[in-house]
Amino acid sequence: MSLHVPVAVPKCPRCKGSDISKLDGQRALCRPCSRLRRGVYYFCWACRREWPTAAKAHAACSLAHCALRAALLSDKLIVDPDSSALGCPFFRACPQCKALLTHDGEGCADIICPQCKTEFCFRCLHQECLFELCDIVDNSRSLAALGL
Repeated sequence: MSLHVPVAVPKCPRCKGSDISKLDGQRALCRPCSRLRRGVYYFCWACRREWPTAAKAHAACSLAHCALRAALLSDKLIVDPDSSALGCPFFRACPQCKALLTHDGEGCADIICPQCKTEFCFRCLHQECLFELCDIVDNSRSLAALGL
């Protein structure tokens, strides 16, 4: 059984505020940052980084790894009460090869990356995990390891 949780509106990457407007495509405008800069401040709605100045207004984000970063920043959580990964971010990056993965909800929280065959805990992202002592972590370590 798959349950869905409403996705929160992304916050501005500069001021962390929510007074933003989604414009065309992935481009968003932050009103407070625009006022502060005395110029328009755009950012990518998906990957939450400043919009490249050379990019066209109606184009998709041209920043490296936009889709991967967007998936790892997603507010979507696993909400199936029968899943051993309940409460985890829906998307994870393999700690070894950084492949984007999700948990199927079956069995324990440990998964094996289909790309590099590394076994790790989907909750804490460690390769050696004692489930009873395991805490769910966010994707900040994965983002840092990927340089995103």
